[in-house]
Amino acid sequence: MHEFPCPPGLVCRPTFWNIPGFLEIVVYVGGILAALVFLYGMWQRVAHWRKGKGKFAWGPLDKRIAQWLTMGVATKKVVLDKLTPGLMHLGIMWGMAFLFLGTAIATIDWDITKPLINPTQWRLLQGDFYYYFKVVLDVFGLFALIGIVVAFVIRYGVKPERLDGRSGKRYFREDLWIIGSLGFIVLTGFVIEILRLAAQPTETALLKERVMYCTTCSVVGWPLSRLIAGVDLDTLRALHLGTWVVHMIVALVAAGAISYTKLSHLVVSSVNTFFQKLEPAGALTKIADIENQETFGISKLEEFTWKQLLDFDACTRCGRCQDACPAALTNKALSPKNIIVKMFEVAHAKTQDAIHGQVIDAQELWDCTTCMGCVNACPVAIDQLGTIIEFRRYLTLSEGAPQPPSNKTMDSMERQGNPYGLPKADRHKWMQGLAVPFADADTEYDVLFWVGCAGAYDVRAQKISKAFVKIMQQADLKFAVMQEERCNCESARRLGNEYLYQMATAEIVESLKQYKFKRIVTTCPHCFNTIVNEYPQFDGKFDVVHHTQLINELITDKRITPKRTSNGTITYHDSCYLGRYNNIYDPQRAILRALGANGNLVEMTRARANGLCCGGGGGRMWLEENTGKRINNTRVEDVVAVNAQTVASACPFCISMLDDGAKALNVDEKIARKDIAELVAEAL
Repeated sequence: MHEFPCPPGLVCRPTFWNIPGFLEIVVYVGGILAALVFLYGMWQRVAHWRKGKGKFAWGPLDKRIAQWLTMGVATKKVVLDKLTPGLMHLGIMWGMAFLFLGTAIATIDWDITKPLINPTQWRLLQGDFYYYFKVVLDVFGLFALIGIVVAFVIRYGVKPERLDGRSGKRYFREDLWIIGSLGFIVLTGFVIEILRLAAQPTETALLKERVMYCTTCSVVGWPLSRLIAGVDLDTLRALHLGTWVVHMIVALVAAGAISYTKLSHLVVSSVNTFFQKLEPAGALTKIADIENQETFGISKLEEFTWKQLLDFDACTRCGRCQDACPAALTNKALSPKNIIVKMFEVAHAKTQDAIHGQVIDAQELWDCTTCMGCVNACPVAIDQLGTIIEFRRYLTLSEGAPQPPSNKTMDSMERQGNPYGLPKADRHKWMQGLAVPFADADTEYDVLFWVGCAGAYDVRAQKISKAFVKIMQQADLKFAVMQEERCNCESARRLGNEYLYQMATAEIVESLKQYKFKRIVTTCPHCFNTIVNEYPQFDGKFDVVHHTQLINELITDKRITPKRTSNGTITYHDSCYLGRYNNIYDPQRAILRALGANGNLVEMTRARANGLCCGGGGGRMWLEENTGKRINNTRVEDVVAVNAQTVASACPFCISMLDDGAKALNVDEKIARKDIAELVAEAL
């Protein structure tokens, strides 16, 4: 027997039982080699990221550590957003982590306490500590095994589209090797334990040595070992040694391969959560000194930032972003997962094709509604949207090839100050007869009402503007509209035309600074997002609220008292630019409850942070939707599914898309579409 005895009267760990001394040396040498191979691979990855543009962003350190602990260590989004795969991942992750920790503790017990302390007097793994140590390892080993079995069933039995579809088949073998190797390591670990427990009592009795081993604390191994307790001792020892050798070979190879396979996400994905974007989610990256730039966006590997290269490596190909993408859900070309996977292949020279036209088709990029569903769904903090926008910038500004007819729309934004191509002089016609004043530079206002292009020009959205004016007048708010208001070109920015956006922004910020007001209010979430999150990039820092936030304040402060008029079933459609972009979900629902919708307010299956886009964001409002199923029709189907008689919204784009969807599905007369402001105004 190759181990040292336990202290008197105490159970302890039988280290290297049945293992020849030379194999101990082989294992330690193999372990060192595996660690060196792993570290070299990680060093190569860091060197690869450092080739990207920009510098690593380390601060503020407290926020980065907090998000790393939440997302990288606790894997909060992995577990909570999809429960079955989340629990599967939790079992594998923590099961393997505890097994690794157990191996580390056993190494300390054998290689540190043994040389330094008389083992017949004290051992680290002895007595009660060893008892609980063994119980915990067996339990977490079982968790890992169950998780691995579930992973295999999901990946190769269920084969969900998010895993198996599109780029998934290219990684079929790698995924199988990972699941198989982990399963083999855990399973053979239990087999080794079972064989040892079956053989040890017999051997200990034969040798008559003073050795005390804990048997029953092996809560998985001991009961199973009783099934083979009568097998010949030499057979058990031979099987044990053979299994141990194969187990160690596979374990060491897997450990060394971590940096070179998807297993690298154990480190890389966790690191990515540490470096997650801390700027406002709704703010796109500004192109600095745009007048002197020679190229725009990204078309070559060397133009990616270090964070984008890290993003590509961090992707686990889980497909959660694809499941959340309205374009992918409606059978369009775009899959955010596919974009990132293909960029990983480009970054690691697995393909020599050009990014645009060969690796990425332009239609994939134009399908994006910039709803940020992919970014919100990603459990490892990948910014798929940021990469898509950079590709759009290249097509629009460097190639001069925006998807038609958005080129005409952007021309109208520049020349007429609105995307509709209507005369500048008509912008304020909607105000006629409403006694709405224009802002005066010498007067201070409670709020400056930013109407937006839809609220000023679109006949349907004008009703929202008028309803909101009625509410503000009822509340006796001192408000005004800026006469110089023009399109802020937010859609143009998301279509890739950063130049037009910056030109419009400089003009608007200068105009806004002429006036005195406490806050800006707007009925458009897209205008709200760009003013509150993106104008600070251009020295335009203003206090901004969405009209539903202001209305909720007015109701709470009893400056308006709407009647409780809601009788029918009502549901609320979350605007992406209010919800996922700015985490504003509650004021709208509070207003609906104030209108009497308490018992009649029903949530759609896809709501709040998981709400489905209407299809109008990211400039898609100005593009034709000619592929796949229409996104707005899919969203109206969600409304129909909860038997709602009214769907409330808080965005003029959403109202327009919901109107079109209701007509397309022949539920125009059955389901009313109302902005929150309209519902409140009707109740005053």
